[in-house]
Amino acid sequence: MRGLAAAALLLLAGIGGAFAQAPPEPPQQPFLRVEAAAHTAPVARLATDAEGRILASVSDDKTLRLWDLPDGTLRAVLRPPIGTEAEGELYAVALSPDGRRAFAAGWTGAAWDRSFAIYLFDTTNGRLVARLPGLPAPVQHLAISADGTRVAAALGGRAGIRVWDARSGAPLWEDTGFTAPARMVAFDPAGERLAASGADGRLRVYDRAGRKTADRAPVQGARPFGLAWSPDGALLALGFEDRLRVEVMAASDLRSVFVPDVAGLAGEGLPAVTWAHDGRGGVQLHAAGYARRSAPGAGARGIAAPGSSAGAAEARRDFVIRRWTDFGLGPASDIAAARDAIAQLIPLPTGGVAYAAADPGWGRVAPDGTLAIAPRPPGADFRNTGAALAVSADGTRLRIALRPGDAPVTFDSLAGALVRDAGDGAGFAPARTASPRLPLADWRNANRPRLGQMPLRLGDGEFSRSAALLADDAGVLIGTDNSLRLFDAGGRAIASLPVPGAVWGLAIAGDVAVGALGDGTLRWWRIGAGRIIEQAALFIHAQSLRWVLWTPEGLFDHAPNGGQELVGLHLNGGRAQTPEWASFQQAYRALYAPAAVRARIAGDGAPAHERLAQLGELRARVGRLPVLAPRSACAVTPEGCTPVAWDARSLPAGATALRLGFTITDRGLGLGPLDVLVNDRIAVRAEATAGQLQAEVPLDAGANRVTTRLYAEDRALFAEGPTLDVRRAGEPEPAADAGRLIVLAIGVNEYANAALNLNYAVPDAQVVADTLRARAGTLFREVRVTVLRDRQATRRGVMDALEEVARTTLPTDTFVLYIAGHGVRTEPDQRFLFLPHDVTDTSNWSTLRRQGIEDSQLVAAIARIRARDGLLLLDTCHAGQLTMDQLSALGNETGRFLLAASTSVQEALDSYDDRNGVFAYAVREALQGRAATDGEGRVSALALGEWVMRRVPQLAREKQHSQDAVFRTASRELRSFPIAMVPR
Repeated sequence: MRGLAAAALLLLAGIGGAFAQAPPEPPQQPFLRVEAAAHTAPVARLATDAEGRILASVSDDKTLRLWDLPDGTLRAVLRPPIGTEAEGELYAVALSPDGRRAFAAGWTGAAWDRSFAIYLFDTTNGRLVARLPGLPAPVQHLAISADGTRVAAALGGRAGIRVWDARSGAPLWEDTGFTAPARMVAFDPAGERLAASGADGRLRVYDRAGRKTADRAPVQGARPFGLAWSPDGALLALGFEDRLRVEVMAASDLRSVFVPDVAGLAGEGLPAVTWAHDGRGGVQLHAAGYARRSAPGAGARGIAAPGSSAGAAEARRDFVIRRWTDFGLGPASDIAAARDAIAQLIPLPTGGVAYAAADPGWGRVAPDGTLAIAPRPPGADFRNTGAALAVSADGTRLRIALRPGDAPVTFDSLAGALVRDAGDGAGFAPARTASPRLPLADWRNANRPRLGQMPLRLGDGEFSRSAALLADDAGVLIGTDNSLRLFDAGGRAIASLPVPGAVWGLAIAGDVAVGALGDGTLRWWRIGAGRIIEQAALFIHAQSLRWVLWTPEGLFDHAPNGGQELVGLHLNGGRAQTPEWASFQQAYRALYAPAAVRARIAGDGAPAHERLAQLGELRARVGRLPVLAPRSACAVTPEGCTPVAWDARSLPAGATALRLGFTITDRGLGLGPLDVLVNDRIAVRAEATAGQLQAEVPLDAGANRVTTRLYAEDRALFAEGPTLDVRRAGEPEPAADAGRLIVLAIGVNEYANAALNLNYAVPDAQVVADTLRARAGTLFREVRVTVLRDRQATRRGVMDALEEVARTTLPTDTFVLYIAGHGVRTEPDQRFLFLPHDVTDTSNWSTLRRQGIEDSQLVAAIARIRARDGLLLLDTCHAGQLTMDQLSALGNETGRFLLAASTSVQEALDSYDDRNGVFAYAVREALQGRAATDGEGRVSALALGEWVMRRVPQLAREKQHSQDAVFRTASRELRSFPIAMVPR
């Protein structure tokens, strides 16, 4: 650590001379960024450690991500300081041989340094520990020597290449004799030589001291790009960005040795190239980039993904990796690898290659040449569907296909509803791009759009991607690679707004514009008074259809099946400080405000401003969240507690629990509870104090994803702590086990304070319990039902019943908690409080809290219940005080499915049919078969929630009443489970 600290001081001292005046720091306003556990923009470069355990990837989305190999599990997200437009985009990455340090760079530091910088991260904790500033151009590629002592950079412009001591940051040598951007650099396997390619057409080789030993333009007029040393260091392979060609040359003098066969390929070039071994002693040459097959069956043999036909694989992935056997001299095969261009190939120490793709994502080819992992873009691909974006007349609803070939989806921003749409698009209108009065021309993928003969001025290198004429032909809105630009009918620029991705589609309704962006978001803007003002943004997870909708201030709404983890706040510190990050999930109680979000889209910003005024300075609060750091970890076995590393991926056989030690630091917001979640459900809640804390965490069978949270004292925000992804060594996949259904139903009609009495809470609890028992069918090997009625449902009675459930419930069981009675929202902290039977005094909040059961106590009790699957049903009301915000927050904290009655300021309807309330009636309908069932007649928790959420408002309207239901889940990977069986 002392050596690393010394290196940090040297690096921070810089290599480019001090400015006369201290330049500005990175911008301090919050940046709202999509975080979908994957890259959302093209992946530029990859790197791996010497053992092939860790893969690093960087992207235009301004993140560096670490992945576990070979399975591709996300390990960590590292964030540099960022700004608007390109600032923070990462184009290059290198990992030290031990994987403990990551160098990353791109368009980095220029906004405040007036020069570019390389960042150094400690991968063990994700911290930014140092930087190399003072570079005259963006970094295009980084390489580190095999012994980890030197790091080299290829620079843009005509800045050439530079080499530093990787331990101290001291400059070693440079070559500024490039007449065009340097493309890539690569150390030979022994670390004695460095090769560099340049867009000036030349390939250069240098010795350890920087003396040029070879220099050649292999193909006149061509632009070299990717390069790779053969495993023995004797050969260099060179790919070209503008030619379907690979040159294999002798490393000593760069004479051409052979040119591999590229017959059957079409495309602009092969800028990615590498050698890799197959695990059996053979070495293969690989090349990719813009290459596609020229015709089905032409040229080389195709290799499909395991478990799928070659035709299906090719339909999804047109861009191929060509693989030649025998060092490139043998026969070739093509691997259908990506939907978009492949930027880089790197060999993996265990055999095979990893590749970076613009899909976005990365993939892995196994040593035998089969596709092991394909790129997995999380969001929509609007490059090919954005042109079909259409909106409703009021601009609040939109219709678009998320990916080519998919059926469109429609999103209603005011109802918070996303559905697949197989209709004809009636009620939605696309952009107008043609008008006799306002002739618009040359706007698609062009740098010089025109209105009549008037050019619409864009920036240098900026291309128009979409356009929409304003109402009454008052002007035109142009979406470009990085901006939204507004012009009047005479072609004069009126306003512009930076955007976080290319605007591939636009549609306009009145003064509302909606755009489909390259970062996978859909955004709303209002246009007027010479300004463009963003109203809201929407991100849809393409596979699960989880979504999150947010305002520029950070208030958000999300899908019933999750989405609150998909966006967060990025907060810069200083230029050499690690940025802060807080997802919407971490700030759920502070920022979850669906009513304010919907009002903002409808044109009313007052509710959002009021909510933000209540929150105070959110940036300062996020920057002062407590710190939860790992201290110790061991696996509990019959023999004792075996120490394990926090980055371990396996546990000793027979491990039943993890004993985790933490160090806790209060940074000014006080300390709330510490939660440990296992496979996305709460497993431990402990009260935290500054210093050290230990928690024992029971494990599931099979894989265990363990995450940690530490709340601030007011519990409105939490800090994310260390995580583990582990499974027991040699343990097979857990066998399917029907398990038991454990039901605890609580209903209170009669209160000690008779003024609180209700009529239908007890019948509701009974009917839900009875229906669950009756519909259990063959889903469970046993059903255990406990119903607490009236005097049984005292505070002590409820807590004892929950403790008994925790004592007897097994991980294979399914747990359902139903609560019917009064629930209130406490003031001023706005917590959920259930009123048990023995409440007598409601005159003040302190007394009521002592008598009631607060949500934190419910969360702590639920944390001790080890059931793998759980469903919380809350049927509570009290003068309409409870809102969707508090009820949804309870689901977010437990990680359980939550289904609750009443939202906003509505009072839950007490009776629907003189026997049961609306909520219980709808639950009974769903369990008896009105909800969707699968082919075997099973009703899932997800189907139950969807039915009740849709049905409750219908039933309430029949009684001239207004009531909704809330359905939420906090699980990142939604895994529903069966809850009832409908006889066939």
